[in-house]
Amino acid sequence: MKVIPFLALTLAAGTAFAALGDVVSSFRSLSSELRGLARSDTALFALCYTSPNVVYRYHPVTGSIYGWWNTPRAIKNRGLAFSWGGHVWVGCFENDLVYDCVAATGSVRASWSAGHDAYGIAPHCTGDAGRGTTALFVADSQPGYIWRHNPSTGSILSSFRSGAHWDVAYDHRNRLIWVPADYRDNILGINTSGSIVSSFEGPADGPTGAAYYGEYLFIGCANGYIYRVHCPGPVSATPASLGKVKALCR
Repeated sequence: MKVIPFLALTLAAGTAFAALGDVVSSFRSLSSELRGLARSDTALFALCYTSPNVVYRYHPVTGSIYGWWNTPRAIKNRGLAFSWGGHVWVGCFENDLVYDCVAATGSVRASWSAGHDAYGIAPHCTGDAGRGTTALFVADSQPGYIWRHNPSTGSILSSFRSGAHWDVAYDHRNRLIWVPADYRDNILGINTSGSIVSSFEGPADGPTGAAYYGEYLFIGCANGYIYRVHCPGPVSATPASLGKVKALCR
């Protein structure tokens, strides 16, 4: 009979019982002023509200820095998204523009006006790392709406009410947009009609950045940490645990 090591059993059990909102790892970013997160297959992008604003490329688990670049507009940028083909989308609420940037360098491919403040951005996609992106969700707080924009032209495809005030993430497995709630520490899962389907307690105070990849949410908080949080499917309106920590933060 094959004997499975105890450690392997422990890890398997931890994975099997991981629930929505469980923190599995974290690292400290270079700034506590996080205003957006985006995830490719190999990197986690973080928009930091320093002066000038900077987008850092991190290893998504260890936090090692791959590089960084300045945003196209020096200040007042919020919202970050990644779509397949090396596109990083940066929102600017000073001029209402959304910039299509080269992921490695930050060079601007194109830009378009959202017609409203761009406080949060996420790809409306069918796979991880923005595969199959057909639109961009762009959130604003006044009015509290999320719009679906054509990523090439910026034209509005649809819209719905939301409580979004910060960055947002799209979970293509559950077909939910995860929204750090306005001035609260909960993370809300809403559908494209704006209805709240699920929620969980955020990993720390002041969640302001969000990205999704591979059944995990990446959440940036006011303490300067970026957390990797379990987000399995299907989710329910009453998750098994609320923000329970499965692994010690680094």
